[in-house]
Amino acid sequence: MNRQLWWLALIPCLLIGCGGAASSSVATYAPGPGDAATDQGIPKVGEKTPEDVSLPTAGRQIIYRATIVLDVKDFAATERTVAALIKTTGGFVAQFREERPYGAQRGGRWTIRVPVPQFDKFVEEAGKLGVAQSRDINSEDVSEEFVDLTARLKNKQQLESRLLELVAKRSDEIKDILALEAELSRVREEIERMQGRLRYLTDRVALTTVELAAFERNEYVPPEAPTFAAQISQTWFDSLAALRELGEALVLAVVALAPWLVVLTLITLPLVWSLWRWGRRRRATVVTATAV
Repeated sequence: MNRQLWWLALIPCLLIGCGGAASSSVATYAPGPGDAATDQGIPKVGEKTPEDVSLPTAGRQIIYRATIVLDVKDFAATERTVAALIKTTGGFVAQFREERPYGAQRGGRWTIRVPVPQFDKFVEEAGKLGVAQSRDINSEDVSEEFVDLTARLKNKQQLESRLLELVAKRSDEIKDILALEAELSRVREEIERMQGRLRYLTDRVALTTVELAAFERNEYVPPEAPTFAAQISQTWFDSLAALRELGEALVLAVVALAPWLVVLTLITLPLVWSLWRWGRRRRATVVTATAV
């Protein structure tokens, strides 16, 4: 084999060897110094906190989200209560925006990050701050993505180490070194992308996200259940509306068919006239023959 291209045959071997490592072991991603997960005190992937031991989903990587929209009487009091609730549950405000959708009446939207063990408590207490117009809670299990990313990350890091060894050994051929460095740059880019995705998932798993909106509605009155008389009246008017819609549909159908009826009449009228004249002549011939 040509001495200048020996490493080209070695790179596929490295890729095959790294691919086989995925089935034998899975690496645990640990954020390094300066990573967002470490800076915020987020536990490493696979590391269980004391609270996790009692959770029915312990060992799973699950992202929890909640969206709550409330009508409240006093926004200032609600804002103070939300701040106290965030402090009690150990969360923090990621974003806040104040609005005035009803003139002088205030409102606001919070994006709040809450630790997983305090998620249910926070959602329950937040729902008591006013009249809930909507509440949506969902979860997403990303355990499979965690396992896949950690395995692929370990393989790419092993490939990076072997490429670095090749670059250190082959210092006599510039074009070989440039090709190896290009491959090394591509592998490092993939490693950084995987690490970024793992940091994002780690953050979302360790801290839930609650979108809370509260709007001051002083004149708001909760709807009452309709009476029997109101139901009869509503049924009557609904029936009239349905009858009117049926009449409108029939009129529209007649209007839509009118041009076609005109065209069909123009086409069939000569044919009907010809058949009528032919029948008349035939009857005349029969009468004549009978008279003779």
